[in-house]
Amino acid sequence: MIAFRSSIAIGAALSALAVAAAAAPVLDGSWIVASATVNGVARADGKVLNATWTFRGTELVVQDVHGTRLRATLSFDATAEPPAFRVDAPGERPLWVIWAQRADELRLAFYDGVDRRPEDFGPRHKLVVLTLVPARATATVARDPCDVLRVAGVERFLGGPTQARPGERRASIPGSTCALDRTDGSKAIALTLVAPPAGPGYVDAARREATADHRMQLDEEPALGAGAFSSARGWTIIVVAHRRGTAMILKFEGLAAERTELRRFAARVLDAL
Repeated sequence: MIAFRSSIAIGAALSALAVAAAAAPVLDGSWIVASATVNGVARADGKVLNATWTFRGTELVVQDVHGTRLRATLSFDATAEPPAFRVDAPGERPLWVIWAQRADELRLAFYDGVDRRPEDFGPRHKLVVLTLVPARATATVARDPCDVLRVAGVERFLGGPTQARPGERRASIPGSTCALDRTDGSKAIALTLVAPPAGPGYVDAARREATADHRMQLDEEPALGAGAFSSARGWTIIVVAHRRGTAMILKFEGLAAERTELRRFAARVLDAL
């Protein structure tokens, strides 16, 4: 009887291991974060959007757009519904993640700073939900924002020669930025580009943040495409839009130009993407 029960236990364990092993190949490969929500609200987090998640069996490597990498070990739970895996990385708090795949999208959900398995994809307090797409579907040529500004005629727009401001790495932005100052210091313009697939999601999150800041005046910009908007505060005006999956965040400082001129220049920037 003892031997019979042992055989059952061994068989059940082997079956569970087989199911867990089968879960890994489903995720195997590289995925890129296209959008993120926290508490059900879109977020424009530079450490999350456009980060690459690479699964290899029970190993996971996460790399953000600034090159920071995290390597972790995965343990799959064969009995969970939705399917789940536990993430263990050196120096990091263990994390339970649930996942679901539909067509070419992968959804992941986990609690921020809480070692608890999510019940579902929410929205729930402190629940982070990521939508990822296969990396092979997002291969694009990265654009230099300084080149884009010059193609759009930035010096003609500013009315004089410009010089590039020393590079600033902003971990909060999942993209690249170019800031140009007119050489006499009277005007400045900056362009941030957020590459696909996170561009449209970044625009949505930026709109939410601008709407929540009551010190800003927000205006719709339908001529620049679906979801485009501008916000103003003092002498600073920001125009946000996307074209072919790339988000444009255009920041004007010290310009006394009419809004019509700003919109025309923003349209030329979009056309140069």
